[in-house]
Amino acid sequence: MLPRAVLLGLLPIVAAPAVAQAALAAGSPEQAAAVAQAITLWIEDFERGDLAVKNSLRAGEDLQPRYVALARRAQLLRAEDEERITHLDALGKMLFFAERNPSVALADAVLGVASIGFERSFLDLTALELRETAHWTLMRMDNSGAWFLLLRAAAGEQMPILQDLRAAATPDVELAVGPARRVAALQALGRKNRPVFRATLEASLSDPDPRIRLAAAESMQPPWRLDGMRRASRALASERHPVVSQALVRLVHAMLRTAPAGLEPEERAIVCDGMLAQFGRCGWRTDMELLDVVEAFPSKDAVPMLIEALDLELRSPDALVTAINERASPLLRERAAGLLRAMTGAILLGSDPAEWREFWAREKDKIQVPVVLPRSRGEKTTAQFFGVPVTGGSIAFLIDTSGSMRDQPAGSPVTGRRGRPPGSRLSAAKEQLLLAVSAMPPGTQFYVFTFADVGRAWTKTPIKVGPQSVRSLTELLSRFGAKGGTNLGDGLVTALQLEDVRYGDAVAVKIDELFVLSDGEPTAGVVRQPDEILQMVHEANKYAKVRIHSVFTGTGGGADLLKRLADENGGVFVQR
Repeated sequence: MLPRAVLLGLLPIVAAPAVAQAALAAGSPEQAAAVAQAITLWIEDFERGDLAVKNSLRAGEDLQPRYVALARRAQLLRAEDEERITHLDALGKMLFFAERNPSVALADAVLGVASIGFERSFLDLTALELRETAHWTLMRMDNSGAWFLLLRAAAGEQMPILQDLRAAATPDVELAVGPARRVAALQALGRKNRPVFRATLEASLSDPDPRIRLAAAESMQPPWRLDGMRRASRALASERHPVVSQALVRLVHAMLRTAPAGLEPEERAIVCDGMLAQFGRCGWRTDMELLDVVEAFPSKDAVPMLIEALDLELRSPDALVTAINERASPLLRERAAGLLRAMTGAILLGSDPAEWREFWAREKDKIQVPVVLPRSRGEKTTAQFFGVPVTGGSIAFLIDTSGSMRDQPAGSPVTGRRGRPPGSRLSAAKEQLLLAVSAMPPGTQFYVFTFADVGRAWTKTPIKVGPQSVRSLTELLSRFGAKGGTNLGDGLVTALQLEDVRYGDAVAVKIDELFVLSDGEPTAGVVRQPDEILQMVHEANKYAKVRIHSVFTGTGGGADLLKRLADENGGVFVQR
């Protein structure tokens, strides 16, 4: 509870924030309260879209947003800052003040920044940057009252005094510790990683809101406790949400890899069996996570589950899970078959579940599963794009059609066959795309996307591989031309449906494998920096599990970005 003197000092500030008043004493409770309220007003203006954060503060009191008067009264902004610093710089000054003068009210305000833009898509990189900056500010706020506030916010409790103050400042706003603040508080507790916070994180694994369960699962850190592992295992056993189940499988798997003190082999086996019992209950992407567990802790008990994974007609009592599994990726079958061959030594068997069931019924008593599995070679495929195997069931091709794609491919001869000039980079991409599609098995489907100045979807609905698919694709490719800049960011947004991604939502992306071809560095679009592009893809693909391959056909920069894109998303990078 804040001292009564501090509370009384807050009231005039809250009642009339825009009124110019005498400057507050440096380091005083009143100054801290003014900064906290200024941060809150900054957030409100940003969330309403009234604050272009990279614009400079304009001169003239009638042109300034509401937070400026309070920040000036708190002596953090001065008249000479007008037209010189941006609104983002101004927030940085206030966050630095909060870090150096931590208090409950300031922690509450910074928590608001850490939850900013929560309901928006991952495309809002400004909001992502603001949240990350606020979290680092919280990490450096050494104040027991501030962390008690975060602990209560994570549990969904409202601090009464702060509730009263915010109600006085914004009487028309309904106050609650909503999911945004709870998620931000749980993430802060996880980063701080103090033993006193673990009970709250573990309890949140059973919260009714899947976003809270997801945040708790993502935020838990080692060293692990045996009771915590048991609680996470119980939470996984009852979880049916497609994304939360993935996060819980990853959490329990991490706990098994660096086992908590006191974990006996018998209990580890029980935990593994409990995890594998989830197979088929939450969607094929969760099943892919479970195959990681099988590979790390192989046992004969997992073989029947792997055989079941070979059958992509996976049914569940949950209609959502059944719908997800209707487009289960062949990558699941490929991985399961590889694990079966490694565990049993039956290297000649393919991926026919009936054949494997017959084999297992006949040979299971003779099989000795190795403790460490040999590396799987996988199944061969005749479909390739620039030499990279096409193994998914729903494929997307994202092709650069910028102006430089008129040039020859890297390493091209001076002339082509029979003395003809060689084709362009774009024509080579078209040829390889046609070859890949013509070799893809029936039942596979594909999408085609391009990017130049903007990303473009040429196939709103997927094209199913069949007798007419190559003809349809040939006609489609005839409309491609090379012109404009290189907006790789927007191309990835389009292909991965990033505009639809929200925290904790079930995965909306309809593909399981993406091929990206480009010949240069990003030169157009809002997002051009490689780290920002990779961060955007990482956040969106964390649970979508789209395998991303990349092909670089240029001679200058851009290869490193495409290589990292493939490396960080389970794909292959080639340079042609």
